[in-house]
Amino acid sequence: MESTKSRGGRPAGRKKTAKIEVLIEPEVKEEFMRFIEIDGKTASVEIYSWIRQYINKRKVEEK
Repeated sequence: MESTKSRGGRPAGRKKTAKIEVLIEPEVKEEFMRFIEIDGKTASVEIYSWIRQYINKRKVEEK
């Protein structure tokens, strides 16, 4: 059996329960997606990581 490397994101078995939609210009999206692909990442996992970092930073600032 071949193992696969997890890229992060939602744990297996967890359902997507909410959606955040962001509207950006097509040129910005194309450039972002190109860089994401070059880095071997996925957009949703990368954006999720940014959101978690933002939340954690705010929690630290509130203390």
